[in-house]
Amino acid sequence: MPETVTQPAGFKKTKKTAAEAPKTVSAPAQPAAAAATPPSATSPVAAAAATATLISTISERTVLCSILQDGREVLSNQIAGILRAEDFGEEVHASLFRLWRNLSEAGAACDLAALIDASRTHNVFTGGEDYLVNLGTNASLLTASTEAIEAAVTRIKELSVIRTLVQASRLITDRATSGRVNVESLTMMLEDAAANARSSTTTSRAGPEHVSSFLSVLLEQIGARLDGKEVEVAVSTGFPHLDNLLEGGFTDEDLIVLAARPSMGKTALMLNLLLHAVSLGRAALLFSMEMRGVAMAKRAVSRTARVPGSVFNSMDQLTNRFDDIFEAAQSLGNKQLFIDETPGLSLAEIRTRARLMAAQHPKMLIAVDYLQLIAASAAAKPGIESRVVVGEASRGLKQLARELKCPVIALSQLSRGVEARANKRPMMSDLRESGQIEQDADVIMFMYRDEVYNPETTDAGVTELIVAKQREGATGTVKLMHQLSSSLYEDHTF
Repeated sequence: MPETVTQPAGFKKTKKTAAEAPKTVSAPAQPAAAAATPPSATSPVAAAAATATLISTISERTVLCSILQDGREVLSNQIAGILRAEDFGEEVHASLFRLWRNLSEAGAACDLAALIDASRTHNVFTGGEDYLVNLGTNASLLTASTEAIEAAVTRIKELSVIRTLVQASRLITDRATSGRVNVESLTMMLEDAAANARSSTTTSRAGPEHVSSFLSVLLEQIGARLDGKEVEVAVSTGFPHLDNLLEGGFTDEDLIVLAARPSMGKTALMLNLLLHAVSLGRAALLFSMEMRGVAMAKRAVSRTARVPGSVFNSMDQLTNRFDDIFEAAQSLGNKQLFIDETPGLSLAEIRTRARLMAAQHPKMLIAVDYLQLIAASAAAKPGIESRVVVGEASRGLKQLARELKCPVIALSQLSRGVEARANKRPMMSDLRESGQIEQDADVIMFMYRDEVYNPETTDAGVTELIVAKQREGATGTVKLMHQLSSSLYEDHTF
């Protein structure tokens, strides 16, 4: 079922006529969970059909009925913290849970009547009005105890994890039978899948979601589906002068480290790189471990529409610029942009999720915000130095880039030593735990804004992008113009 993007309840679009047909945006089609009639017991379709049996319809109905009832807000919040729409095996139930969650996060009513109205308004198929009424008023479901509902939540989550393990095992089996990987690589893939399953059992670590899942908290139905296209091995950055220095852009299998001090704009620049990649037809996967998906989607809309982020907090400005925001969201909703907002992911979890996504989208660009957060939980363990853990993270991301044959961008922090120098332009030694990162990265870029340190500078609005390392190319500095209020970067005009 396509995912739809919806505007916040009660918001009136401007500059649109009443006669216009509603616009919807669908996430790019994902592989179906199963086929109805398997032609043979050993075919891929038959295997997918077998996976479909790992679904507890009664558990899903029990949970959905509970979140529609008044007086169960605390339990509903707990459910929202454990389950994601993708955990539901029945497609109709997944669509219903997603719609409920979107309405809830937007602060709109999300009871039975609101869901019936929203599913009709936004053209989301949730089983039909009769099915929803039956679901919300079913006597046996209404009398389910809190313990029974919690058990149903656990069952749904466990079955979701099992389905993910089955999918991962098929991928590993395909790799093994192809003869393309060695025993060590297969063992690592198995260990990563097992670690991801263990950590996902009791939390909502469901993995990447299409950006439309987050845009739907902000906007109403916006439409059109994007047909992706193949791109060259070097992924253009969108900045001609930087492309020239990098000999075309980011190369498949490269690890690119983008480092800066706080508030320099590294997340905004990373977002510009991802948005340009998806405009070329590449899929982009962002592991946003510091910012929520909705916040990242808002930045993407702001950058695409060229509107300051402050517009979202002003009703007058929002009304005046809604058409621009709506069109930007429509454009973004058609792109192959995926965001995993799970905080504190381990390296094993990142690798497992990236592999599963790459199986669906072979041409990808992956970004991690940011490198040190991968290692945060492991570094807290007694006896383990953060230097060692960060080194393992950078080495693991480089291995992932090689394995999936795509560029991986990792944001990184810089040490406070930068602030102690007269010339505050970053150097290699400013990278935290720099030794292993220096060794693993194919490209290392630093960001510097003179206006941060020199208010009277003539370079206001200019970001220096310092390419300090390029394994197979030249180093140098490229200047970009920035409008950080709208997360926008452009080539510097001399």
